[in-house]
Amino acid sequence: MGKKLGLVALVLGAFLVLLAGLSKFYMYDRLAVVPDNNETTSISQTAPGEDAEYLNVGAEGGPAVETGPLKSTRIVQGNVELSEKASEELDRDVAVWDTYTCTDTPDFDCASGQTPLSSTKDRVAFDAHTGETVSWSGSTTETGGEESEGAFKGLYFKFPFGTEKKTYDFWDGTLKKATPAVYKGETTIKGLDVYEFEQVIEPTKTGTIDVPGSLVGEDASQVTADRIYANTRTFLVEPVTGVIIKGGEAQDSSLEVDGERKLTTTKATLGYTDAYIQDTVDEYKGKATLLKAVDTTFPIVGGIVGLVLLVLGVAGLARGRKAAGRQDGGTHTA
Repeated sequence: MGKKLGLVALVLGAFLVLLAGLSKFYMYDRLAVVPDNNETTSISQTAPGEDAEYLNVGAEGGPAVETGPLKSTRIVQGNVELSEKASEELDRDVAVWDTYTCTDTPDFDCASGQTPLSSTKDRVAFDAHTGETVSWSGSTTETGGEESEGAFKGLYFKFPFGTEKKTYDFWDGTLKKATPAVYKGETTIKGLDVYEFEQVIEPTKTGTIDVPGSLVGEDASQVTADRIYANTRTFLVEPVTGVIIKGGEAQDSSLEVDGERKLTTTKATLGYTDAYIQDTVDEYKGKATLLKAVDTTFPIVGGIVGLVLLVLGVAGLARGRKAAGRQDGGTHTA
């Protein structure tokens, strides 16, 4: 290799090594961050032909257990102004997202202003890189029209960028705490590689409620019943971005009196619609490929090629100097 080619290889090699380092330690950190202005609407519903069992407190003639399909609509809106405020106050990259979840029959319009079977409103601050919720004074939660300060823990909207094959704590709004989402294995969905996690919540007493005795098969005019809640959630997560591609839950809630189950309040299995899953796959397949290239592919390939060019460049320059020395020596001897 000549001196000129050696110099070119040396410069190009140094450039590739530098770019590989910037890709891994600078570009990735700026790409692996959730947007402040996120806007998504997801639909979960009972599978076709399957019914849920639920307590309708607003039924004609009084509260009654009904059966039929259910639909849950979740609207998530990023709050740019509050994200900037929280990031400044906490001195880290924080996203603040507002979420409204409304569950009722498929023909119910969550934007109608009418009261659904159940609904929640949360304002959640979380680390824009890891997805972990953070303690911030502006976080709030609202259930049944009553708002209070939100003390969220664990993951809420998504898993971390670079999701690992391990257990993560995921928030449960009924228990008001995070419980383990256990890694179960790898699978594919619509051609996309994903990790599967499962969050199992065994039957747990969440409080008490005074109800008419007739509602729970008791002779007394009013009875204090225990609220019992159980749930099993599944998450199929694209590991590079941490986005939940497919989610579902099987909830079983009831009222107990003296340890005996008296009334089912919710028994339903809900999952993302196929259309929403396909849209999510289409959106994040390319983003995952780009992030993986920036975080892994280019740093490795670019780094190796750059080092090889550096070695060749140094060797070329050394040979060039030796050749120049021999020519100079030959000239003086002559």
